[in-house]
Amino acid sequence: MPASEHERRLLLVDMGGVVFDYAFDRALAHWAAAAGTDVARLSEAWGIDDPFDAFERGEITGADYLAHLRRRLGLELNDQQMTDGWNAIYGPVNRDLVDLLATPKIRHRFHTVLGVSNTNALHAAAWRQLYRADLPVLDGTVCSHEIGTTKPRLEFFERIAADHKVPLTAMVLVDDIPVVTQDAAALGLRTHTYTGADSLARFLTLQ
Repeated sequence: MPASEHERRLLLVDMGGVVFDYAFDRALAHWAAAAGTDVARLSEAWGIDDPFDAFERGEITGADYLAHLRRRLGLELNDQQMTDGWNAIYGPVNRDLVDLLATPKIRHRFHTVLGVSNTNALHAAAWRQLYRADLPVLDGTVCSHEIGTTKPRLEFFERIAADHKVPLTAMVLVDDIPVVTQDAAALGLRTHTYTGADSLARFLTLQ
C-alpha cells in the first residue's frame, strides 16, 4: 500500500480486554469483603443496566452512579469504599499487545494508533494512572463518557473520523467482543476480534 495511504489510516484498539485485563468479579469481591457480606448475593444483584450505560455516556456523575450501586447491591459503604471496589476490576497490562503496537512495522502501517473504550469517569481516571507507563504506546485515547456515545454506535466512529479527517473505511478496529467488531464492520470499518497478539500481528500484516 502506498505510503500516502498509510498516513491517513487509523488503528483503533479497545482498552479493557485488549490493552489490559479487567473483571467485574474483582469489584464484587472487594465490596463483599469491605461490607462483610456474601459475594454470591452481590453477584446475583449486580448487572449492567440503564444507569451503567448512562454513566458510560457521561450523562450522570460518579456520585450518582455510586449511589445507584449502593441501593442496587444493598451496601452501606461510603463513596471511597465504593470507588475502591469499582476500580478493583483491573488486572495486568497485556505486555505482548503493547510490545506489538510499539513495533516499527505497526507504526509504519498506521499513522495514528488510538485506544478506544466504553468507560466512565471513575474507571478512566483509575486506568490512566494504573497503566501510565504503557499508555504512551498509543497516540491518544477516545473514551465514551468524554464524547457522549459508545461503540459500536455509528456516532462513536464518526466522531473519530471527523477529528482525524478520515473516512470510516480508513479505520481498523481491534476489539475482544465479537458483536462490537461485527457491528463496526457493518459500518465500513475493517475489524479484528482479538484473541491474542500473534493472531492480531498476522491480521495487521494484511491491512
